[in-house]
Amino acid sequence: MKTKEAPHILNPEELKAIHAYWRAANYLSAGQIYLLDNALLHAPLNIKHINPRLLGHWGTP
Repeated sequence: MKTKEAPHILNPEELKAIHAYWRAANYLSAGQIYLLDNALLHAPLNIKHINPRLLGHWGTP
């Protein structure tokens, strides 16, 4: 019978780093969908930065 090694359990610092990466990736993907400009918020968010109409898949209406 073969034995399996226990899976690597993340320590709190690794988990914190992965969570920060996940939040950043989600923010950037949402920014690409909903914001026309200023996705990194270098300036205060303004109504002119928000996409007026979301398009369907691959730009279809």
